[in-house]
Amino acid sequence: MRINTNVGALTAAGNLGRTNDAVRTSAEKLSSGFRINKASDDAAGLGVANLFRSDIRALTQSQRNAEQAQSVLQIAEGGATAVQKMLERMKELAAQAASDSVDSAGRARIQLEYTSLVDEIDRVGKTTEFQGSKLLTGAYGATYSNGFTVGGNVSNVKYSTDAGLVTFSGVSATVAKATGAGGVSQTVAYAAATAQTLSFSAFGISFDLSAATASTDFDTKIMTTAAGSGTFLIGAARNSSATYASNTSNTLTISGSALDLSTTTLTVGAAAKKDVTTLIGAQSALSAVDVAMAAVNTALGSIGANQNRLTNAIDSVKSTIANYQAAESAVRDLDMAAEMVNFSKNQILQTAGQAMLGNLNNSAQGVARMLQNL
Repeated sequence: MRINTNVGALTAAGNLGRTNDAVRTSAEKLSSGFRINKASDDAAGLGVANLFRSDIRALTQSQRNAEQAQSVLQIAEGGATAVQKMLERMKELAAQAASDSVDSAGRARIQLEYTSLVDEIDRVGKTTEFQGSKLLTGAYGATYSNGFTVGGNVSNVKYSTDAGLVTFSGVSATVAKATGAGGVSQTVAYAAATAQTLSFSAFGISFDLSAATASTDFDTKIMTTAAGSGTFLIGAARNSSATYASNTSNTLTISGSALDLSTTTLTVGAAAKKDVTTLIGAQSALSAVDVAMAAVNTALGSIGANQNRLTNAIDSVKSTIANYQAAESAVRDLDMAAEMVNFSKNQILQTAGQAMLGNLNNSAQGVARMLQNL
């Protein structure tokens, strides 16, 4: 019998300490619902679960991106539908003016409404926007390279996302679509200490030039644009190098050129195409309206196709999110029933360990009683 070292009590204390740790760990898991609360629980599993969690958050945002793309298309569809209705009325007016049952005074009155409708189509195209980006001018999502190399006093250049190519050369400025069609020119006046503004309303673009002192203050300046398309991230799949830039399966693009409903592109804005004051002019306007309506129908077809694709993309992303959440749950979440069994077992062991430790600590009292009998 030894009293200096109670080996039994030390062994019981060690077992009780481990049981207490197990009870504490079970309580932590049961209270959080997670099997993995810290790296020591399962370092490899934690890494896998964290990747799933980050992908789920990215996919959730991708779902919102796709829903916002739907909003873009709905706004564009509203504008295109308005243009379609105006073209229908314009065709009705042109058909009326194309008959000699209407005199010159009647055609003049028809011309007033016809011109107003052309102007309204132009206005709708310039004001149909999503977060400041025009949708129906043909350059939605376009990127620009501001290549203005200033040799003099050209500054404060302002431009919107409607034009394709802008060239300053000599004493004139020309704006044209990226295809080179529909160019509009203006003259730059070289007036000393006079700031100038070049406005190309057909393209919704303007340039503010600082005061010029001489013709040498203007070098050749060029601004170019890439083909317009709105890009939306609708996936979070990594490629082999863990990058996303070259992984086109993650993105969906909406072509800006497919939504170009400017009066210049529709051809109804040209002077010769909107003159219904004569029989021949009205017949020409009828042909122009037919071409414009075909372009609007093409744009609506593109909008509808993209809307259907986005609907399927959203459904696919939702399914992927659900599957990723299930995969993360299998790694990170706790089996509550199994852990309750462990918790109950450890609580019983904890009670038993406390009782045994007390008994073993009391065993030294037997030695004391022996000593009292001496």
